[in-house]
Parts: sequence; structure tokens; C-alpha cells
Amino acid sequence: MPKPGKMKLTTVISFIFTSCIGLQLLGQGPITGFMPGRYGTDIALTYSFEGFETYFFGTEKSEITSKINSVNLFIEHGITDSFSIVANIPYLRADQFNKGLQDAALFLKYKSFFKEYSSGRLTQIIAVGATFPLSRYPVLSENPIGQRNTILQGRFLGQYQFNFGLFIHLQAGVDFQISPNNQTAVPLITRIGWGSSKIYIDGWLEYFHTFNSGTDRQILGGQGSRWLKVGGVFYYAINPQFGAFVGGAQILSGRNIGQSSRINAGLVYKWIRK
Repeated sequence: MPKPGKMKLTTVISFIFTSCIGLQLLGQGPITGFMPGRYGTDIALTYSFEGFETYFFGTEKSEITSKINSVNLFIEHGITDSFSIVANIPYLRADQFNKGLQDAALFLKYKSFFKEYSSGRLTQIIAVGATFPLSRYPVLSENPIGQRNTILQGRFLGQYQFNFGLFIHLQAGVDFQISPNNQTAVPLITRIGWGSSKIYIDGWLEYFHTFNSGTDRQILGGQGSRWLKVGGVFYYAINPQFGAFVGGAQILSGRNIGQSSRINAGLVYKWIRK
């Protein structure tokens, strides 16, 4: 069995990497391999800067510059030890005209399987939810912050956590976009991380594929994106309930997406009702 401090840390950081979400919230998504526990509430507030100088219109590269600052609020509340509700609210600003609350995510998350072994424990989680716009931000401008997408989403993941703190995470899912047009996409994520009573670090690789995608005629034109992205995060626990983190991500290749780099920093807090 792991040390108590280590378990507390991995629970606290269960949502850190989901708070590092950029423009494409529908990609990495707010579902992790940890649960906050009954009556536990995990809260993360993140600042991010994301920018690119190259945009893939289809697979053709064009030199276009975009810089976006964002603040993201993530909350996960445990209803039982195996069931929680997840909410994510992003505010983005590209310039004085392109800014506002973007597309929120709301999920129901269920731990469908859990088994302990001599070397660690295996967890399987199922989640269903939706992404939807929170404001009528501009979508036809030269530098939009999104497309006011409404997406129905499903996720399935498996995670094995070793007793010495290492964990391996695999996640797949399906996105059914129903507005502003109909599209179907599949995200695949693999993640490796390690945590102690004070420090957590992870690295991840994400592939996102929209079927039958067209070619964007503007930034975030809504014709269906594909991308391969890498990222990571470093977290330090100030105390068992409060900590801070820094992270980043990079688009390696894609279709209908900016080849962006992102850096972010944030604070996390875990509240447990006595």
C-alpha cells in the first residue's frame, strides 16, 4: 500500500493536467484517472498563455500569428467515492474584440472498476458529458477564441498506479459535435507520471482525429481538426490541501489547427467536508 501522504498528493493533482487546457477543450478534456472521494472538492485556477505563428489550413502551413491569454476554473466534486461531477469554465482573451467566457464542460464521472494488487492498483473510469458555449463571443473574426461548439462526449480510461508513486494512464473516447455543424471525433491520450508527498510530475501524448474533416478558410474555421500534442506538468505541494504548478504543451503536427505552444501556471486546493 502507498504511504498516506502519497495518496493525498495524487488525489490533489488528479485535476492539474486538465486545468492546462488551451483552445481545444474538446481534446484533452477534464477527465482524470483519480477520484476526489466522497464530499471531496478539488478546485484549480490556472493562467495560460498560448500562441502560434503557423496555422494548418488543412495540411498546408500558413504564417499567421495568434496569442491568447486565458484563465481557467476547474471543479470536481465527489458525490460518493466512485461518483463525481466535473465542471470546467474557461475565459479567453485574444484582443479587445475577441474575448469572453468560452466553452464550458460538464461531466458525470464513474469509477466502474477498482482492484488492488501487490504492486499497485488498477482503476477504470467511465464519463459522459457535454461542452457548450457560455457566451456569444465572435466566431467570424480574424482571431476568434472558438466556434461556440456544442459537443456530446464520452470517455473511458484505465490507469495503473504503482505503490512507489508511478502511474500509467490510457484514455479513449468519442465526441459528437452537434453545433454549429455535425462532426465526430476520437481522442486518444497516454500519460506517465510520478508523485511523492511533495512533488508530482507527468508527461503526456495526445492524438485527436476528426473524421471526414474539410479545410479551414479562417483560424478555427470549424472544418474539423486533427493534431498530435505533447505536454507535461510539475506540481509542488505547499501543504496537504494547497499547492502550485507549472506546465506546458506543444502541437507537433495537425490539420486545421495552429501549431501552438502553451505555458501555464496555477494554484490548486482540495476541500474535504468534515
